[in-house]
Amino acid sequence: MIVKKRTIPLKILILEACLRRLPKNHLKRQLLLEELSRRKAGFKGEQSIDFYLSSLNEKNYMIFHDLNLPDGQYNCQIDTFLLSSKFSLTCETKNMAGKLIFDSDNNQLIQINDGKEKGYMYPIFQAERHQAYIKKLIPTSPVEYVIPITNQHSILSFIGKNSNQIKQRVFKSDSFLQKINKLEKIYVEEILSSKELRKICRTLIKLNTPPTTQIYQTYGIDKNEIISGIHCPFCFYLPLTREKRSWYCPSCKSFNKKAHVNSLQDYFLLFDLQITNEQFRNFAHIQSPDTATRLLRSSNLNSSGSNKGTIYFPTTFPFC
Repeated sequence: MIVKKRTIPLKILILEACLRRLPKNHLKRQLLLEELSRRKAGFKGEQSIDFYLSSLNEKNYMIFHDLNLPDGQYNCQIDTFLLSSKFSLTCETKNMAGKLIFDSDNNQLIQINDGKEKGYMYPIFQAERHQAYIKKLIPTSPVEYVIPITNQHSILSFIGKNSNQIKQRVFKSDSFLQKINKLEKIYVEEILSSKELRKICRTLIKLNTPPTTQIYQTYGIDKNEIISGIHCPFCFYLPLTREKRSWYCPSCKSFNKKAHVNSLQDYFLLFDLQITNEQFRNFAHIQSPDTATRLLRSSNLNSSGSNKGTIYFPTTFPFC
């Protein structure tokens, strides 16, 4: 059963929102574009795993896609997580072309593609961190991890004294179901009851939150550099102006009554998962508190509190 459906990963949405709102000449812009391109390729690889997941017995597995779990000042982002009564499995897909050399002695991944050699952080370490995180969350369940390589034209190579162990974790994605079958033969005892599984599912969904601060920490971007205002949903110009109870874009000359909804999502991605009337007025460049209240109430948001203490937040995320 799919508990959390696959949608565009939050980190892709955050990067896109950040690029929309950074000055065009920002020094970190090229780095963000490269990271966005890499993550979009990774997302394509994650989607290719769905073919194999669809073959699993939905009664036996609870499947979560793109989990973003808080881990102190950092974020534990798991591409795909499988939870069963007998064991759980984190799946970190890699969509990389060329020859991929997993060097267990020097703890690095080397890619050779089109005659160019490039080093990457060792994905085994990332997978082991995620494994440790889930073990703390579900201490009674065995936790395994795999790293399927989704690019069917890539060539895998393993060197180092632990290469045989790494081969059990890293493989072409067409071997995915075979690896699942091996785990099912190893873990035959039911550890978690149906009640415990439901509780864990609720916990994971509750913990899942956008990693809003990570982009600032990773790239050294100051939040004050983010350009506020409502952006045009057609040409992405900002800021729009408020005219005739609608949003007007001076760039493409379009009017749109709902343009603020997409910009609200930008706010939730880049700043906080809740917003007040005053914060919305500052962000959207609106003078009238009544106008701000009307727009917030029409944006499919939940609210709590009253009067000036009212806060608004999305029921689901992403919400548009």
